[in-house]
Amino acid sequence: QANLGIGLVLGALGVAVSSSHEVRSQLEGKPWEATLRSAAKAVSPAPLLIAYALVQVRAAPADMLASTGLLVSGASVFLSTFLAILGPVLGARFATASRVLHVIRAFGQMLMVFGRVPSGVELVCASLFIRAALAARSASAVSCALSLGSDAAEDVEQVVAMAPLIGGIALLDNMAWGPSGIMAVPFQASLLCTVLLGLVVAVRFGMGGSVKSAGRHAMDVQFEDGLFEGIRSKLVALIFVVLAFSVCRVFVGTFGIQVSTSSISIAWGDLLTASAAKVALLIVGTYIVSFVSAGPVDETEEETDGMPTINGMEVANGVSMTHGKGLGMLDYMKAVVAPAEVLVLALIAAQMGSQQETSFGALPFKYGFILAALGVGLQIVSLLAFATANAGKKGAEPCFDTTGTIQWAAEDGTLMFGLRSLTLLCLECGLLLGCLGLGATPMVVGFVTATGALFVLSPTEARQTGIEVAKLILGSCMGGVEALIEQQRAAQEAAAARRAAAVARTLEAEAEKSEKVGKAVSKQASTATKRKGK
Repeated sequence: QANLGIGLVLGALGVAVSSSHEVRSQLEGKPWEATLRSAAKAVSPAPLLIAYALVQVRAAPADMLASTGLLVSGASVFLSTFLAILGPVLGARFATASRVLHVIRAFGQMLMVFGRVPSGVELVCASLFIRAALAARSASAVSCALSLGSDAAEDVEQVVAMAPLIGGIALLDNMAWGPSGIMAVPFQASLLCTVLLGLVVAVRFGMGGSVKSAGRHAMDVQFEDGLFEGIRSKLVALIFVVLAFSVCRVFVGTFGIQVSTSSISIAWGDLLTASAAKVALLIVGTYIVSFVSAGPVDETEEETDGMPTINGMEVANGVSMTHGKGLGMLDYMKAVVAPAEVLVLALIAAQMGSQQETSFGALPFKYGFILAALGVGLQIVSLLAFATANAGKKGAEPCFDTTGTIQWAAEDGTLMFGLRSLTLLCLECGLLLGCLGLGATPMVVGFVTATGALFVLSPTEARQTGIEVAKLILGSCMGGVEALIEQQRAAQEAAAARRAAAVARTLEAEAEKSEKVGKAVSKQASTATKRKGK
């Protein structure tokens, strides 16, 4: 809820800034972009914690070590995000507090590493990779706290960033087929990812190897040494083959196809599980296509400085959304689908929670995540539409907002503007409803507490700006609702007018017909009278 809620708020603010001149005027000169970047970076460890928690809970209740580690790490991430938002507002850095929180998070993650191992081959292998990722991030957090900068942490992150998606696919496999036996070990992508992570750590730390390039596709960490690079490339190719097999296996277990002489029917099974499988397929398919189509990196290409950005917002996990050279449509697609791994975990959590006792009215809200999944699909459709419309045009590059949705120009027409509006509506409303479905009370309490603390600690100018921006956003929402209601009322009035006009035309036609019939009858009567007189 905290991860998705922060994404929901940041996305809504970014959309408001990009679409409202009044909001842009209020935030002009304010560090809102720095706030977005800091918050997105601070909350990035959350998906790995979520994947660990779901894997543990799926098999059996979490033990004391896992529960304590989750509590400590989650609190650390939450407080780090709070300070990341508060820092730009106050113009402070909170360097000491950030270092302390890094150490606390590392301690909590190490407790999680030594928690109880779940049952089932797919969950055991996924847990092994997730624990290795937690250990790697713990070391990175301690290194950051001690100001020991190292490029090796970025290389390791290329592999660690896949852990939430790998954990989600393992959970879907367990839901579709149940616990697997020992014969399923060779088909576990998580085990191969653990080997790849060990190879990266061994080369970078044990053997002093160097990285030639990174970021062209998922898990692309190329070594200078020819021997290790050959092992790495074959291992990554094998990982993607096994991932494709795992996703197909999930689909076979989730969807049922019945063929008869008269029809073909497809049974979806559980809607939440089916939606999670589709989003996982979209992510894995994009990564595989990116891997297959990735050629050697042109050493003459101009490198972009710093972390990749999207409309001024840094994107973590090695995802590139910059307008730098060498980026193609697949790079943009990968950047759009990468954050959807959290949506896969949210759909799984909603499905697992739907099997338990829930409060009245909470269960339907969980299906809002399906709406958000539709929004991710519409983002890809928008990107493909842009690529089709601008095929062959030089210098035509998509411009995104903070949600990863394309910002269409005014000359692109009302159809594209409507597609963008529908995409944002599905994303924002779907996330809001889904978070409420996971538990309205924790969400409301957390939002009110965090917002109240920010309001109290912020300076007077920042408070006034926040109040004005909130008023503008609420006014825009209310204005949009009123405009929609007015549009519907006008449409109803127009339909009623058309029906009235049709009725009037019918009555007029019937009157003319009756008049003609009357004239004909009179004429016949007159003719008959004349004949009778003769």
